[in-house]
Amino acid sequence: MSESNHSPDVCIVIPTYNEAGNIQPLLHRLLELDTGWYVLIADDDSPDGTAKLVDQVRSESADYTARIQLSSGPKRGLGAAYKRGMAAALDNPATQIIVQMDADFSHNPTDILRLIKCVRSEYDIAIGSRYIAAGSIDEKWQRLRRILSGGGNWLARRIAGIHKVHDCTSGFRAIRRSVLERAAVNKLPVNGYAFQIALLHRLIHHDARVIECPIHFSQRISGETKLGISDVVEFFFSVWMLRFPSVRTFVKFIITGASG
Repeated sequence: MSESNHSPDVCIVIPTYNEAGNIQPLLHRLLELDTGWYVLIADDDSPDGTAKLVDQVRSESADYTARIQLSSGPKRGLGAAYKRGMAAALDNPATQIIVQMDADFSHNPTDILRLIKCVRSEYDIAIGSRYIAAGSIDEKWQRLRRILSGGGNWLARRIAGIHKVHDCTSGFRAIRRSVLERAAVNKLPVNGYAFQIALLHRLIHHDARVIECPIHFSQRISGETKLGISDVVEFFFSVWMLRFPSVRTFVKFIITGASG
């Protein structure tokens, strides 16, 4: 059996909230694509029964039971779900590569193989990038989301100082275990969508070697986006705190002083 379809050291971490329309077909596609890797769903107590649908797929066979894990917890944001999921993945000593991806089919599962190949060679992070040559975004993607994504990348590159990466907000990445452990990702002080840039900033600060691979970003198949105004606000302030760590200390001082 070739390495490309037998990857027991790979864990695909997928955060979910109300993804009942997507989760079962996605799990089937992922498990059929590679016979070795396993999938960890970090579900935020979805009221639409996403977790129950995950358990249904797990019960289909002994192989699926072994290769699908479910970590449920209260809804605290995308970053909080990722931190919970990554911590669970790292608890397994066999896990050497962790893949981040969305649950809505905006990321093509087949592209995971290219990302993993890069990490197995010489890179610590392989990013599925929409904003490099040959990368693209579905024409049906909402105009507001395009503006927020483009603006977020501009802020991350210009303000947070992640100059060499074109798609800083991409949620499609393969990451080597060793750099995640060095970076102490579970201690990142963000819980929303800003987690994506905070994670990338932390990993680069710990000398992670990064490569971007072009992908086509598709419109979600089912459900609605979870991005809210609170995520936008957190993102804006997080960018500045990444650029000027002293700002975080100042804000903490003000809050402590006001409560004293």
